[in-house]
Amino acid sequence: MSSTEQLGLEFLEQPLPAQDVAALRALPRQLRERIAADESLLDEKDALELVRPAPACGIFNIKLMKCGGVAPARGIAHIAELAGVRLMWGCMDESRISIAAALHTALASPATRYLDLDGSFDLERDVVSGGFSVQDGILRTLDAPGLGVSVL
Repeated sequence: MSSTEQLGLEFLEQPLPAQDVAALRALPRQLRERIAADESLLDEKDALELVRPAPACGIFNIKLMKCGGVAPARGIAHIAELAGVRLMWGCMDESRISIAAALHTALASPATRYLDLDGSFDLERDVVSGGFSVQDGILRTLDAPGLGVSVL
């Protein structure tokens, strides 16, 4: 880590193989606090493994497409909140529908600290419009029913 300290990195995402949670847990506590688990976190069972017996990381990167949707994501977020783990909400290249769902879910969790919900910007065309707005680089929910999406 000393070779990257001068870079001022806030955190590192999944620096070790996904299946090697023991190696994450063996790192010094101060370093673990700055690590975001991504590929190591697929479901609530993984979340529990990452926080016991001592947290293997300080941040969970939750992706709706990876964990199975809003309900499992909320379960992971609840585990994180109870364990004092911060949340980052990420995505794949996906429609505004799932990005809006992730944004709503993220904003409902007090453990949320980071949003990386830009996957719909990579699509050439989407099947819906709306879902969220971007103002000064900040994603915002819409004052519209449901997720605020409209079929094109």
